[in-house]
Amino acid sequence: MIYRLLGVVIACLVIWVGTPAPAFAEIDAHDRELLVRVRQGSLWEGPAGRQAEQRGSGQRVREVGRKLAEDHDRLDAQVRTLASKVRVELPAEPTEEQRSWIGEITAAGGADFDRLYVNRARAAHGSIFGLASQVRAATRDDAMRSFAQTAVDTVMRHMTLLESTGIAETTSLMVVPTGGNELDGGDLVLGVLMAGIAGGATFGLVRVLGSSGRRA
Repeated sequence: MIYRLLGVVIACLVIWVGTPAPAFAEIDAHDRELLVRVRQGSLWEGPAGRQAEQRGSGQRVREVGRKLAEDHDRLDAQVRTLASKVRVELPAEPTEEQRSWIGEITAAGGADFDRLYVNRARAAHGSIFGLASQVRAATRDDAMRSFAQTAVDTVMRHMTLLESTGIAETTSLMVVPTGGNELDGGDLVLGVLMAGIAGGATFGLVRVLGSSGRRA
């Protein structure tokens, strides 16, 4: 009996040792959302950048369009590779709103084309920056963290490039959040908690400084 039990234990150990550890930690909803939104962004911003490279009336707009299109080609390849590994299904086309943006840009010409391209692209980048930063800080998966860092760096570089054209408007980042960006109950509770902690710390600091002043 003891030998049979020992045999079972050894067999279990062999199976356990021979089973490869999972390559990825658990992927949460925000991780998935970032992958989907980066994919959707590349689906319209890549073609829009190519249009800017070919049709921009200003030399700087054409240069920026080319750089953004090249970056989105690389980013799209990365997001598709990562999504396949973590088993996240990616969309095959941009959202209806994004299609309307590229249609609006395509229909414009001259200086209007430049202005629409720069400001639509800048707004789109600004809308995903918060999500990428959140995933960078909170994800439990190393590969997702690395990808989120790449997304953060890419968004920052692209907004700087778009602003370098001199035609980015200050209101172009004032976009209405799309699905997944709304504050839920947990976000609100966390905000209230953080405000309470900050207020308590400030009150305590004032008390300490006041006491020190009176003793002096």
